[in-house]
Amino acid sequence: MKKIAIFLIIVTFIGCQKSEEGKMDLVPAAPIAPTELKVTIVSKDQIDLTWKDNSNNETGFKIERKADAGSFIEIASTAADITSYSDKSVTLNTTNIYRVFSFNQVGKSVQNSNEQSIQTNTVPTLTTAPLTDISSTGAKSGGNISSDGGAAVIARGVVWGTSTNPTIALTTKTSDGTGTGSFQSAITGLTVNTRYYVRAYATNSAGTSYGNEVFISAFTFETVTGANGRIWMDRNLGATQVATSSTDVASYGDLYQWGRGPDGHQLRTSATTTARSSTDSPGNNLFITATASSNSLDWRTTPNNNLWQGLNGQNNPCPTGFRIPTEAEWDVERRRWLPANSAGAYASPLKLPLAGSRNTSDGSLDGVGTHGIYWSSSNTGITVTSISFAEKSLNWTGPYRSDAVSCRCIKD
Repeated sequence: MKKIAIFLIIVTFIGCQKSEEGKMDLVPAAPIAPTELKVTIVSKDQIDLTWKDNSNNETGFKIERKADAGSFIEIASTAADITSYSDKSVTLNTTNIYRVFSFNQVGKSVQNSNEQSIQTNTVPTLTTAPLTDISSTGAKSGGNISSDGGAAVIARGVVWGTSTNPTIALTTKTSDGTGTGSFQSAITGLTVNTRYYVRAYATNSAGTSYGNEVFISAFTFETVTGANGRIWMDRNLGATQVATSSTDVASYGDLYQWGRGPDGHQLRTSATTTARSSTDSPGNNLFITATASSNSLDWRTTPNNNLWQGLNGQNNPCPTGFRIPTEAEWDVERRRWLPANSAGAYASPLKLPLAGSRNTSDGSLDGVGTHGIYWSSSNTGITVTSISFAEKSLNWTGPYRSDAVSCRCIKD
């Protein structure tokens, strides 16, 4: 009995304190830990937490988070009786582990809630496919999704508009299935002589991401009959009208690097980059410069001789049913030009203007109004056989593939 009495006295001493009046007051106890912690991804920037409150004496709750193999740190605290929290400071592509304590003036609960981990995903990674089959009302494009970001791709397609960086908020978009990999899209309902900006998109639980931007100018054109009855476009690619003279600026059109699609690099004012592409679609709208020190005067790191070969050739920039002419097809035409110079090129049914070129070393314009150079599909090593003319000359030339010159399309 003596031992029991002593034990009770000790317990009472620990659990009480003496007030100024000499009375014994109870010391508050630490609160009971919360349970049933749950975490939910709301978006790529937010994770929501909920838990069960098991105490009636807490001042509030402390939320702790650990990222991957790091240490737990307190990220927030709430008031009493609050059983939810939204974490809006998450890091993408990270495993986040959460736990929650209750607390009061004594301190934190001895135990924490159950721990919950959740992986924050990133949005998908993708590129926009080059535009093909361009017409007065539409074109074809698509995309390639190389990574789903850690969550299933639930929607994909292309979106287009008349302002840069179009988003899926627009109604002008396609829906082309789910999942990763390549997909094709049909762009429709375009207005003639209007520029449209196009991007592929992909959506997962983390959000929507977009591929590189390309553009299209829906245009109308007529056809003309050249030598041997061959049908040609009546204007250069990118031109708004048929040439009214050899130096008609509106008839000059765009300047293409050999083998590239209409991804925006062909604009005469497009920005430049020294980063050459390892694929047939660079994924940007930049003019790719190259020098002899690059070991290959090509916009690709390794040449691809199969580009622009025939009607269904990779990156064919011409409208549906048309393609880049061969050296032999140009030869048939140029033999009929009289005189054999720029005047003869303009006097021909094709009415070819002196549209100039862009230099491979820095993208600067050269020979605008004094020289005309037009691509063929016939490649010969690092150069490509092309037709060239000026005031006093008409001959063959061999621009580098990273040069940019005019395109005139022939019907297949």
